[in-house]
Amino acid sequence: MKPIQKILCPVDFSEASVRALQWSEFLAQKFDAKLAVLHVMDFFPAVAELGLDYQQYQEEIASKLRTFAAPLKVPHETMLSTGDPARKITALVKAVSADLVVMGTHGMRGAAHKLVGSSTESVVRSVSVPVVTVAPGCASPGLAPVETVLVPLSLLSRAPRGYVRLRKIFRELKAAATLLHVVPLSDPMFGSQFGANPFLVTTYETAERKQRLLSMGRRILKEGAVMDPAIRFGDVADEILKEVESGKYNYLLMSVKNKTVLSRFLESIAYRVISRSPVPVITVKTPAGK
Repeated sequence: MKPIQKILCPVDFSEASVRALQWSEFLAQKFDAKLAVLHVMDFFPAVAELGLDYQQYQEEIASKLRTFAAPLKVPHETMLSTGDPARKITALVKAVSADLVVMGTHGMRGAAHKLVGSSTESVVRSVSVPVVTVAPGCASPGLAPVETVLVPLSLLSRAPRGYVRLRKIFRELKAAATLLHVVPLSDPMFGSQFGANPFLVTTYETAERKQRLLSMGRRILKEGAVMDPAIRFGDVADEILKEVESGKYNYLLMSVKNKTVLSRFLESIAYRVISRSPVPVITVKTPAGK
C-alpha cells in the first residue's frame, strides 16, 4: 500500500495558501496521491441580518475556491465547509481519510501569536497524520537528485513514537538525513564541571551525544538511510533554524506534542520553527510526555 494516498490542503486564498497549494501539487505528483483542496468558510450572522442571500454568498465562495485551485495540473477536488478552521480541518482529516495535510502558516509571532493563536499549530498538535507546514518565506518546490532532511531530536534516551509513522514517508522520499540534537543552556551539563573546564566538558558531551544521536537515528529511520549526526549548543529553535537556513535541506522533520490549553497561546519551539523555516516542515504529533 502506498504510504500517502490522499492529501488534504486547507486554503484561505492568502499568499501562504498559494505556496501551500504548490507544495500539495508537488507532493501529490511525488506520491501519486489524490488531492483535496479545502476552504473553511466563516459563518457571519450579519450576512442574514443584512438581508443578504447566504446561499448566493456560499456559491460565490465555492466559485472562488474552484478558481483558486484551477492552476493545479494534478487531479483534485474542492471542498467547502463552515466553522472554526482548526476544528473543522481536524475533523475532516478523518472524514476524507487523508494521509497527509499540507497547509500554510502566516508566520504570526510575538504578541500577535499570543493574542489570537495559530490555526496551523492547532492542527499540527491535533491531527494524527503528518502535517507539512509551509511558511511565508518557504522556497518553491523543485526536483532534487537526492532529497535531504534535517531531523531534530530532543530526546536521546527513547524514540518518540510518532516518528515510526514517518518511516514510510522518509523511505518514499529516498532521503538522506542530518540528525540534529541541540543542548540548551538549561541542560544539567552546564554546571560546576563546565565552569572549571568548558572545553573538555563540551568536547566529551559532543562526542558522547553524537554517538547516542546516531544510534537513535538508526532506530527511528531503520536501515538504508544515510545519516549525519550534529550536536549544537544554545537556544533550540534558533539552532534548528540556523542549520536549516544553510540551504542544505529540502525538508525539516520534527515531532510536536498534543494540543494543550496553553499551546494555542504560547509561542512554542515548534511554532517558532514552522513559522520561519525556509523549507517545508513535516510534523507528526506524539503523545504528551513522550
